[in-house]
Order: sequence, then structure tokens, then C-alpha cells
Amino acid sequence: MNIKFLLLILLTTTGLAGSISANAEEMKTAVNPEHLPNTVQYGYSQATIVAPNAKVIYVAGQIGITDEGPNDFEHQVDRSFDNLIAVLEAAGGRIEDVVKITLLIKDYDEEKLKYMVTKRREVFGTNPPASTLIPVPRLAFDSFKFEIDAIAVVR
Repeated sequence: MNIKFLLLILLTTTGLAGSISANAEEMKTAVNPEHLPNTVQYGYSQATIVAPNAKVIYVAGQIGITDEGPNDFEHQVDRSFDNLIAVLEAAGGRIEDVVKITLLIKDYDEEKLKYMVTKRREVFGTNPPASTLIPVPRLAFDSFKFEIDAIAVVR
């Protein structure tokens, strides 16, 4: 028996799973225990369980800088998410298939976090993936202000 399936059964039968929601294809299940903060309002889940028959797509870090600009933080975030969506589609996936993201923010502050939370909620809606945000002093080039990578699952 699959360990993820056993974990889901354990969490569900013991009441520890709290809010569990699955997308239509049941390829991923978001887990947000009731005794932990409600992270869905911030655009991510505490954990994501992946179906055992899923194909995994690993998306490299996407940036949003262009020669044409503007290249402020908000525009880079928007274009990075657009690039993430484009890569997922090219690999046979959709944004709804994402189970985990990592966000890198250069010169992190509260305003950047506020914009990121709004964008993440806009993109992922009510079934968001697990997420890690890492403030960094520098990305690959000084002009990069934001980067996102992702893991997605599809049939």
C-alpha cells in the first residue's frame, strides 16, 4: 500500500487532517490541519498529497525580467507567474496541477510580501499548493528581484 495513501487515511480517520480538498482529477489533495493557521487565505497549503499514478513535472526557477521593462518587483512577479504557466502548459500541465512552489524574493519586505500573497491567491485560488518563501540577498543577476520554481502532477 502507498505511504501517501496510508498517511491520508491516518490523517482523515484521526481527525488531524482538518480541511482536505482535492481537485477534480484527484491528482493532488491539499492538507490544512485545523489546529494550524489557515494558510489558504495567504495562497498556500500546509501540505499536498500526490496520487500514486501521477506524472511529475519539475519546473526550473522562472524569472520575469525583460529588456523592454518595466522591471520593478510587481512586474517581475507577474511575468514570472506567466512564465511558470507557459512552461507548465508546454510540459502538458496546468497551474491547477502545481503541488509545491518555492519563492525567492530579493530584498524582502512587508510590501513585497503583501503583493506576493495577493498574486499567489489570484493564481492558485482555493486549492493552493504547498509553498516556501525564501528571502535572499541576491539572485543570479542583480536585476532579478523574484524567482519561482514549481512541482506539478498530471495524469
